[in-house]
Amino acid sequence: MVSALRKIRKKLLEQNRAQRYILYAIGEIVLVVIGILIALQINTWNKEKQNRVHEIVTLKNLKADLEIQKELIKEQIDYELAVIAQVDSAKHYVSDEANKAVLNRLFRELAARHTFKANRATFNNMISGGSINLVRNEELQNDVIRYFQRLDYVESVVNNNNLYMMDSNFGLFVANNGLGLEVDDNNEIISTKIFNRREKATVFAQLNYRLASSSSIKDINKILLEVTNKLIKDIDDYIN
Repeated sequence: MVSALRKIRKKLLEQNRAQRYILYAIGEIVLVVIGILIALQINTWNKEKQNRVHEIVTLKNLKADLEIQKELIKEQIDYELAVIAQVDSAKHYVSDEANKAVLNRLFRELAARHTFKANRATFNNMISGGSINLVRNEELQNDVIRYFQRLDYVESVVNNNNLYMMDSNFGLFVANNGLGLEVDDNNEIISTKIFNRREKATVFAQLNYRLASSSSIKDINKILLEVTNKLIKDIDDYIN
């Protein structure tokens, strides 16, 4: 093709047909420009196709992370529900007739806490690599960002709850024998100890404090679970 164009150009010059040569030159330039535009358009299509593939793969990975996150949230909720039930059981052992050794065991179990786990590997990669911008649906993109802001909030609340409400308060109460229990000559807890009114009030206050802690964590995780399910569905609908 290039050789043929050169021959035509040479022939026109030899025949001294300037006007025809100019028209030919213009036509040649137009053809080159069109070729460049077509090449750019093909390159753009290929790039968009690659971006689309990358977008789908990224969203599928994100959905997989959210499925794992959903199970972690359920695990947290189940733990808090178990604590709430155990607090209810512990209250029955504050009575004068109840075995105080059992109450001591329940308090020590209640002093444990559950660490919240946030699964954000794919989202972190989306932010650091800029692939969050490949999500063409602006509403979905914003929902993803807002979701992980909420996830960070829940993680912060649970961690602060563990640090201040559990370790520095309830856990310290248990570690310092806040129940005021004594042991016999065999180093066994005296299970027949009778609590006076003040001691009972203190024990109930600590149990209610522990109850409030788990109830609040349970509630925010239930909301997070609903939001997680919705985001999973939205991603699934968009992909399909």
